[in-house]
Amino acid sequence: MNEFAAVEIHLPKEFQKEFHAFCLTRVEGSRNDPEESPFPRMVDMWFLAMCLAVKEGISPDFKRKGETYNAIPGSVFGSDPWRSDVIMLLAIAHTGDVEISVNPREMIKIANAYAIAGLPRLIHILNDRTGDTALDHISDFLVDITT
Repeated sequence: MNEFAAVEIHLPKEFQKEFHAFCLTRVEGSRNDPEESPFPRMVDMWFLAMCLAVKEGISPDFKRKGETYNAIPGSVFGSDPWRSDVIMLLAIAHTGDVEISVNPREMIKIANAYAIAGLPRLIHILNDRTGDTALDHISDFLVDITT
């Protein structure tokens, strides 16, 4: 069962260009080069940004305002149930309350705030490369921060 199926993830419009550049399948359905677009789907980039914010202690801004777009349908979590588990654990850790686990919208709100907080850092990492492809650069970065 996908508890997030009915929840959509809205992202700030300011990041839409980067999602189109760094994800293989773009909204329009065209394909990018895998070497320069290291994320198969937008949810993959979103999830890494969320994890990066947590790992680097980047605090989310829950009062952030601005124009958003519907970027990721909640149905994507049905194919990766482990992501749902991570989102639930993040929400519990953030609130200190296991009761949040019965509120998918609130859990996604928390996860999305962390993802939005981590996006500038992730985009900087992807853009700050000399000669490497985006795939090589992000791979090296992830190895470095996890070893």
